[in-house]
Amino acid sequence: MKYIITFLITVSFATMAQEPELEGYTSVYANYTFCKLNDGATFDDVRPFVGKYVENANSFENEVALAVLFPLYASDPDHDFFFVSHADSREEMGAFNDKMFQIYAQSEDNAMPPMDCDVELEAFQRVGPSSSDAAPQGRTIVNYWPCKYTRGFDRRAMREARRQAALKHYAAGAEGGYRYIMTNSGTDREQDVDFWFSTSAPSEAARGKNIDLWWSEIRNSDEWAEVRKHASCQDSETYAAYPLKQ
Repeated sequence: MKYIITFLITVSFATMAQEPELEGYTSVYANYTFCKLNDGATFDDVRPFVGKYVENANSFENEVALAVLFPLYASDPDHDFFFVSHADSREEMGAFNDKMFQIYAQSEDNAMPPMDCDVELEAFQRVGPSSSDAAPQGRTIVNYWPCKYTRGFDRRAMREARRQAALKHYAAGAEGGYRYIMTNSGTDREQDVDFWFSTSAPSEAARGKNIDLWWSEIRNSDEWAEVRKHASCQDSETYAAYPLKQ
């Protein structure tokens, strides 16, 4: 049990110095841990270990958020679920990791969860504006697109156009938010992806409405034409995200 920390959280984050500061965007630092259940195990077998981890994470003052995500529409994923943690700064995440390591190092419980979590990676994120300032509650639906920059791309112009497109989307009735995800430590170096683009919606109905509105209001807009000048993305995969700690 004391070593579950190595499954859920790692420590350092690489600096993304080339990332421009942009109006309407905030910075977030994240860690992703991808897991497969052992043969014959279900998530119900893992739940007590996750519950204890969350209990320990809530036992001291911190603002690190934790969630678990399960694939809904995904093409043969090599994991059953993944954990993600978010912090506003590298120092905040590092302090959280230090404290959690201390808690588990002092624990006498050596039981291991029935899962294999051998893929971990870190990411720097640019979080764009959302349709509401309220924090999401309960299950959210998250889409991830793997993307590549085009030749001569302008990161600043792309993100500003995407922000304007999002504001138009929200004005038409879309719900949720979006972010750019730049993976670093732990990433497969042969992976042909420059960044991941992610959207979230508060329900499957909202996701469906957002897609309908994208086709009717955004797909042929000047803002989207500008976005497409700078990057192209492959088909997305969809996950159900459940908050563990906010």
